[in-house]
Amino acid sequence: MLLLKIILITITLELLIQLIIRRAKINFSWFINENDLYPIFNKKKFQFFLKNSFHNKLGWIRKYNSEGFDSIRKKKVKFKISKEGYRSLTKEKKKSLIATFGDSYVFARQVKDNETWQEQISKNKPYNILNYGVGNYGFDQGYLRYKITKLNKNIKFVIIGFVPETICRIQSEWKHFIEFGNIHGFKPKFILKKDKLVLKPNPLKKNTKINQLKNIIKKTQFSDRFYKDRFKKNIFEFPYTFSFLRNLKFNLNILLYLLTHKLLFSNKQSDLLSVKLFSVVVKRNIQEAHKYYNDNYSKELFNKIIIKFKKLAITRRHIPIIIIFPQLMDLKLKRTTKIYQNFFKVVSKDVHVVDLTSFLLKRDLKKIYTNDKYGGHFSKLGNKIISKIIFTEIKKKHMKIL
Repeated sequence: MLLLKIILITITLELLIQLIIRRAKINFSWFINENDLYPIFNKKKFQFFLKNSFHNKLGWIRKYNSEGFDSIRKKKVKFKISKEGYRSLTKEKKKSLIATFGDSYVFARQVKDNETWQEQISKNKPYNILNYGVGNYGFDQGYLRYKITKLNKNIKFVIIGFVPETICRIQSEWKHFIEFGNIHGFKPKFILKKDKLVLKPNPLKKNTKINQLKNIIKKTQFSDRFYKDRFKKNIFEFPYTFSFLRNLKFNLNILLYLLTHKLLFSNKQSDLLSVKLFSVVVKRNIQEAHKYYNDNYSKELFNKIIIKFKKLAITRRHIPIIIIFPQLMDLKLKRTTKIYQNFFKVVSKDVHVVDLTSFLLKRDLKKIYTNDKYGGHFSKLGNKIISKIIFTEIKKKHMKIL
């Protein structure tokens, strides 16, 4: 009789958790199940991506000679991309002295073209700073874009900037395994073979058909470490009860938010809740990213890509500089920021590194960051503040040129 009760309770609990998770997925895409391994690709969206964002050598890119919009608190922020591929300049006629590559913190999301940290630096200077930043890029993509970009002879400095989470991005091949739902984000990546860097090409091609994607995904399961490191660990599969207990703290936090806002029984999601839910995800992802700076393979891979960047810059007679842009959550996790800071202290012996972490920890973060659900980009004031820090730090070593 007791055994029967235990079986009934176990079955009831399993069915209840399955029901809750499937209901919660409506408002929270980071709850994934077995169906998410091979997601359904919308043909129109896939073709739109191939036409407007896809890049064979980089994964994705901002379309040249185009304009777009960012949003911050329901307010649209317009930006333009020049016919040469960099973000629109306030004063085109000035010579270009610096070229910057990297992620959305280099691009300066959520501020106007004339409010980026690059424009703040060059505002009263006789030169421009070219902005080739692209959202969600890893250091590897920043380097590869620099490699294929023809820069004019006036360029003296080349900067690659990135968030500390880039140590995960450089090892990612399909973004969906690391950012659930980013199903179009296929990219090239470097791997180490016999202690040497080897570039693994983008698995997605311009002529890839939707019916070929499943085979591509099957291959990336074996070559992308985040299938096992993150996706597999978070997937809900039978028995759901075990899957739920495997990430108990994370799952309870999400369900608590959903239950508090009665969203298990509604399809409406407020912007505030969206930020709260995503902040739980961002915190977990950044905590995990910090740990990879203690992983020998990750450190060796990253270091060799940095050396590759340095060698290319020297060959082209450019001065290489690296800038670390901490996300808001990086700074909130003070206990673990030292892990990545120590890595870049070692790197700084070979390459000029500007790590903004220590500078920003002393500031009022509420005014510097937008604190949106994507981890908090720099506000207009934030861009102004970091522009002064960056310029000062570069000028210390290169006063004669600047």
